[in-house]
Amino acid sequence: MRINGLHLTQIGNGAFLLEPSLGLNIHDSDNLIEKISCRLQSARANRLYYDLSELMLIDPVYYDWLSTLARTVQTLNVTMVCIHMQPTAAFGMSQFLVETPVFECAQNIAGLKQIAD
Repeated sequence: MRINGLHLTQIGNGAFLLEPSLGLNIHDSDNLIEKISCRLQSARANRLYYDLSELMLIDPVYYDWLSTLARTVQTLNVTMVCIHMQPTAAFGMSQFLVETPVFECAQNIAGLKQIAD
């Protein structure tokens, strides 16, 4: 499924990969979240991997986007896992965190599967 600024692909039984591009407009978050949620719900998804490999910095605005998306998909019983987070993005995010994020983090999809097994 292609939505302006991101690509959402089913990669396994109930698992989806969300790949945002640099053109992602998070200021239209309500519309984006609605489209993503509808797709996940119709496919009976249980996990959403959010690929952060292209994002060099996570600021408070982007963090709010990630948190809102994670909370929304949690209402659908979907776990959101951020993967491929750049060290600069992790450091930037750590500077303003006051509580544990509502999403999980993993180095990659394979690494998460190994931990879960």
